[in-house]
Amino acid sequence: MSFEFVFREYPEPKPLDFIGYWGPVTATIDWCEENYVISPFFAEFINATTNLSFFILSMYHLYSALKNKLGNLFIFVSIGMGVVGLGSWFFHMTLKYEFQLMDELPMIYVTAIPSAYLFGYGNSVFIKKLTCILVFTAMLVMTIIYCFIYKDPVIHQICYAFLNFAIIIRSLLLTNKKVKDQKQRIFLYKLLFKSFSLFAFGFFIWNIDNEFCIHLINLRRNLFGIPLGFLLEGHGWWHIFTSLGIYNFVLYMEILVTYLEGLENNYDLIWKWKFFGQLVLKPNMKSLADVHIFEDDSKITKKNI
Repeated sequence: MSFEFVFREYPEPKPLDFIGYWGPVTATIDWCEENYVISPFFAEFINATTNLSFFILSMYHLYSALKNKLGNLFIFVSIGMGVVGLGSWFFHMTLKYEFQLMDELPMIYVTAIPSAYLFGYGNSVFIKKLTCILVFTAMLVMTIIYCFIYKDPVIHQICYAFLNFAIIIRSLLLTNKKVKDQKQRIFLYKLLFKSFSLFAFGFFIWNIDNEFCIHLINLRRNLFGIPLGFLLEGHGWWHIFTSLGIYNFVLYMEILVTYLEGLENNYDLIWKWKFFGQLVLKPNMKSLADVHIFEDDSKITKKNI
């Protein structure tokens, strides 16, 4: 393989009226990566393929949730994370509006699942079910507004930011209240901070990509070329850092829920390759899968007081 084949210049940019393999662009957002430059079958090749990070990490969480009996909550969260990656792949590959929704809406839905659990925790069965109904109704109303009334992506970004803010605050309060071991509590704070930092750094790069798009394109074309120019695809880095942040947040949630359900001594936390955290169920111990979410929490609350 020749040096020139590996390191080469970018192809000429497509004209403004160019229609690619998937037809005209119908999405309301077109990101900084130049369309159909890398592959005739991908509108945004790097932005699409970096979603592999979502899929790989979500499948690892799903494997762990099934193997270690972490319950339906984390099975659905893991599948939802994978759906986000799949939807984002199709969105960036095609730049079609229907796949844009498949990218954006699951982000809201998968965040709503643990939020319903956290805000219902510690209450009666009635309040728990009411919380789930209210969260479901809010998601339905948001979906109708975003799909049929006000299609500006800002509404999605505001809803997603609000949900994340709410779930972080609620989880912090529960960590402070329910995790009595100071060492473990500090560890959970650090894990949450790690998760938020990864997400925030990805968001920072996402904004750099938006604000300095023309300059980044010039650098990719005139200085770096292919494949080094791929490193300046900021939206792709957003996918990678966001998926890592979500992975660590789900791990944080798994540990927290063991404390909330009084099962913290039934699991061990291990690290695969010093990077992938995993909760492992001890032999012959009660698991989170044995816990019914819609049970009254009074017994658990009394146990922890």
